[in-house]
Amino acid sequence: MKITKIDIHPISIPYIPERVFTVSYGAIDSVMNVIVKIHTDEGIVGLGEAAPVFPFNGESQESCMAFLSRFAPKLIGMNPMALTSILELLDTVYGNLAAKTAIDFALYDIIGKATKQPIYNLLGGLRKDKVPIHMTVPIKTPKEMAQEATKRVEEGFRTIEMKLGRVGAAVDADLEVERIKSVRDAVGSGVLLIADANTGWAPHTAISIIRKIEQYDVFIEQPTKGIAGLAEVKRSVSAAIVADESCSTPEDTVEILRRDAADMISVKPAKMGGLYKTSRIIAIAESAGLPYRYDGMESTRLTCTASLHMAMATAKDVAGGFSQYTRQQKDIVKKGGLILEKGVASVQDLDAPGIGVELDDSFLGTPVTFS
Repeated sequence: MKITKIDIHPISIPYIPERVFTVSYGAIDSVMNVIVKIHTDEGIVGLGEAAPVFPFNGESQESCMAFLSRFAPKLIGMNPMALTSILELLDTVYGNLAAKTAIDFALYDIIGKATKQPIYNLLGGLRKDKVPIHMTVPIKTPKEMAQEATKRVEEGFRTIEMKLGRVGAAVDADLEVERIKSVRDAVGSGVLLIADANTGWAPHTAISIIRKIEQYDVFIEQPTKGIAGLAEVKRSVSAAIVADESCSTPEDTVEILRRDAADMISVKPAKMGGLYKTSRIIAIAESAGLPYRYDGMESTRLTCTASLHMAMATAKDVAGGFSQYTRQQKDIVKKGGLILEKGVASVQDLDAPGIGVELDDSFLGTPVTFS
């Protein structure tokens, strides 16, 4: 089998107005991602998506288009089953993990379709066919966050991630504490809370806030920047610290372990370069006894489904985060893929090969094509 053509489609999907999403680095009101289609001489087409978030990983739709356009000609004629060889070629340029994810997903999709296997079988086999999902509450007033969290719990979600922090500016520590208290009071003790500052607290501020909220039984995700900052915070508090922005590569994972910088890592195939690199990170974490949780980037149901396959093959107990597509005004997936019901995700057809989705091409931008 050989790669014969690659289409690179920019996509722009606005959010539902009432679901515009405010986090520590500002408001997110759309996804501006890239869809990749890899065609083969056997008629199999693999689908992938790059989901850049510039303040998070320094990538943008433009940078992903540029990276993919640079490497697509090099992939023409290669065997798509030679996954590691292709990924090693991409790794001759550092970083660009969102863009690399698009190629990784598309290759796994091809391999699954060629072997008539769903991707979870390529990742070790089915561990669970239903995966609990968390829902995220954006930064609002304490009352508004409590109301939204209550609504999500009533919909069936048993894990709530709440956004906090402010990148590049001082935060009102008392207001942050009040937000967390309000949500905990509203949802009760039976719901897992994850307070995610997305690097938006300075270390000393993070320590002060966390000491005040430990009584509310919350996980604290990426309270401050960098592995050194996480290690400083972790040494000073008793709440569980989750590394997200600071854990994107196997090397990051090793450094987090070396410095004892986190109690858990956030696993996102879309930020880690795809399923292959994510499987390596999970292997390191499991070998060292480091827990992990699944989450996602701002992406369509294509990426949410590909990531769900990884969770179906490996997930433990902490709910994943594959609900980003629910905030978008349109769904580019017209058939198959992830379905979400009462806080639990599954795939529509467990036997569907590859990622198991068909796209509505009318929602895709005009492609740049290489053949």
